Amino acid sequence: MSTRCVPYCRWHLLVLALLAVSWCGVASSAGTVKQGLSSTESWVGSPIVLSLIFENAPQHDQPMVPDVPGLSITSTGPPSEVSSFQWSNGNQTQQSTLTYQFRIDAANPGHYTIPALVLNADGVAYSTEPIALHFRSSAATNLLLAEIQGVPDTAWVGDTIPATLRILIKPFEDEQLPDRVLSASDMWRQVKLDACQWGPFLKRITTIQSQRKFPPVSVVQVEGDTGKPERWYAYDIKATIPLLVAGPLDVTSILIGMNYPVRIGRARDLFRNPFSSLTITDSRPITATPKSTQTIVAPPPATGRPATWAGAVGDYSFRVTASPTDVGVGEPITLTMTVTDRSPQGADLDLLQAPLLHKDPSLIAHFRVPEERPGGVVSGKSKTFTQTIRPTSIESTTIAAIPFAFFNTTSGEYQSSLSSPVPLTVSSAKRVDSTAIGGVSAVAEPTTDNVTEVRGGLLANYTNAEQLLARAKPMRGWWLVVVLLVPPLAWVLATGLLNRVNADRNDPRRGRARQAARVLAARLAESLESPEDTAKAIRSFVADRLGLPTAGLTSVEAVAAVAKLGNTTLGNELHTCLATLESASYAGGQSHVDPEAVQQLVKQLEEHVR
Repeated sequence: MSTRCVPYCRWHLLVLALLAVSWCGVASSAGTVKQGLSSTESWVGSPIVLSLIFENAPQHDQPMVPDVPGLSITSTGPPSEVSSFQWSNGNQTQQSTLTYQFRIDAANPGHYTIPALVLNADGVAYSTEPIALHFRSSAATNLLLAEIQGVPDTAWVGDTIPATLRILIKPFEDEQLPDRVLSASDMWRQVKLDACQWGPFLKRITTIQSQRKFPPVSVVQVEGDTGKPERWYAYDIKATIPLLVAGPLDVTSILIGMNYPVRIGRARDLFRNPFSSLTITDSRPITATPKSTQTIVAPPPATGRPATWAGAVGDYSFRVTASPTDVGVGEPITLTMTVTDRSPQGADLDLLQAPLLHKDPSLIAHFRVPEERPGGVVSGKSKTFTQTIRPTSIESTTIAAIPFAFFNTTSGEYQSSLSSPVPLTVSSAKRVDSTAIGGVSAVAEPTTDNVTEVRGGLLANYTNAEQLLARAKPMRGWWLVVVLLVPPLAWVLATGLLNRVNADRNDPRRGRARQAARVLAARLAESLESPEDTAKAIRSFVADRLGLPTAGLTSVEAVAAVAKLGNTTLGNELHTCLATLESASYAGGQSHVDPEAVQQLVKQLEEHVR
């Protein structure tokens, strides 16, 4: 017995030592909450950064800054975390800092006050002092202007119109410069591309930036403060604007900002340029917003609207093919519908919807047509949809010409592009025997064998008497293994669970991501009749799953975040859904919102966005 007790005692002492080490305390400094501000004064268009810092406070609520009229307050994203450990006299001290940052900007110059914030950390409520901010006017029409050119006076919801954003910059003048003015490229480099709000011109400016190029530039005459013409640089950025909202075309959300040079001087770089060269030594931020245009956007008229119209605006051709064409009653036929854009300015095919086939009388008279609208695939100037129909009788011998209805902005009328009829061969439904299916054979008849009863039952199968009389050896030492393994395993599980709880407290995004699906389901249940609330719920789900700030997340940002995951198709479907919901919200309910299509998109988002 003594030979077995010795190793057991050693293992027992080792387990106790491990448990003792695991319970050694880690000293932490007392939790504190701090507030930081980059500045109390700034220019309109140059945000002030507010920092809320939690030191050694793992249990805290995510800070929220209340809305202040006239101010735009947005989170910069997930908090930054810094951790450090120090050892002193055998004691370990942990320092953990979590910093939340918010960008604060003003729409107009003036004095603003952010009320006192209440921040909860480790069960203690901390209150900050009110924050007084002053924003100066950054508008300088004598230095920077923005205009929207090339838009028509009237347009239609659902259409796209070409537009040109012209940015006018007065060249900085100084006698030290070779030509006494900064070049067009040097002046463009002062534009804060990432801080500007480009609106529908964002895609184009992103392409220009990625190619390290400049927009087309020319020199134009602009009337100066003295009434005399001055030579300014004109930068033209062209794009197409999708029209989703009825009413005056609003372009005031576009904001152009730059650091306009105030002073230049000579600088020397011993490594790159040992000779002194001119450089900008001082500048001031200025902004410009284009004036509202005279364009009025109207919804397509309700008079003369075809039943199968799905919101298409422009000019299109339509082609339909079917496969197979030799079927039985009730068997599926796949329709491949290709819509080609013939609009001079080009339509946004991502927003284009398939025709409402279930409202086509000539089609539903002979075929069973689902009400679900399929998603499409864009290729060049065409978009392809696939839909399955089933013949209801042997008289369904032809797929009649299917109309694709659209509102032609040139003629101001609804028109339809008809596909060619497709002949079919439809036979009555057949009963198929299982033996006729390849790879399946008929069920064989059961066979019977004569069984001879042997005296002695099952024991008659054994002929070795020693095997029958042998006793099984009892298992020894298993309880010792249990005693040795259970404590360290329990310690590992407890430590893992504790780490997970602490991680959730330190990073609220983890909890948001896990609860995103449940929150989305609850919000959708409450917003069945509100397209605007439905779109907001979907955007909030994307923000929760990806750890993005919920407040202020636009549809464009949500689509870009999903597309960045590598799923371009899902990004396009999300873009189409959000655009349809927004159109239904602002166009007086003119657009059709399919609840089942929304539910299918939600299922895909729950599966792929994580």
